[in-house]
Amino acid sequence: MKLQRIAFIIGILLCLAALCTSNAASEDTAGKSQVPCQRISPSMTATVSAAQLAAITPLAENAPARAAQYINISMTEAERDELAAIVYLEAGNQSEEAQQAVVEVVFNRVLNTYFPDTVHDVLFEGADSSVPQFSPIALIDTVTPGQAQYDAIDGALYGDTILDADVVYFSRNGENDRVWGQIGDHVFCREYIWG
Repeated sequence: MKLQRIAFIIGILLCLAALCTSNAASEDTAGKSQVPCQRISPSMTATVSAAQLAAITPLAENAPARAAQYINISMTEAERDELAAIVYLEAGNQSEEAQQAVVEVVFNRVLNTYFPDTVHDVLFEGADSSVPQFSPIALIDTVTPGQAQYDAIDGALYGDTILDADVVYFSRNGENDRVWGQIGDHVFCREYIWG
């Protein structure tokens, strides 16, 4: 997982380097000739040394670039802990991919107009009813999620996404007939089409 993140960061940095403008490469604008940026080919990435990797400073505030699908997701530390607990309760016995897919369902709901717009509100939607959106929500304070659940959150935020943006349900039997697919014990479904 860490190597994937490093490769992702390197890919972003290489893309940024390839997109630099000739203004950035010029010595100044006092009539001197400008030097065009060198294009970096994929074959050149093999020449990056461990020392060069260590010297790379990730983007803003030393955080890796965010996956474009979830660039607008924000959450507090408390929400992050709640999400990790739900992942533990819903898919803690499942693969990394299955745990990340649960995270992505939550994020997809946050971004969907038919659901609440915060991680906390999505997780607790219907918690005081007989049919909460996340059935183990009542147990959220009784578990201690592990690193795997936090890694699933980071995988969704900073790595490759698994689900399409309209996949907002998962269950053992499928929420509706708009099935995206199955990962582990869960069937993931797209949103309903109303009207």
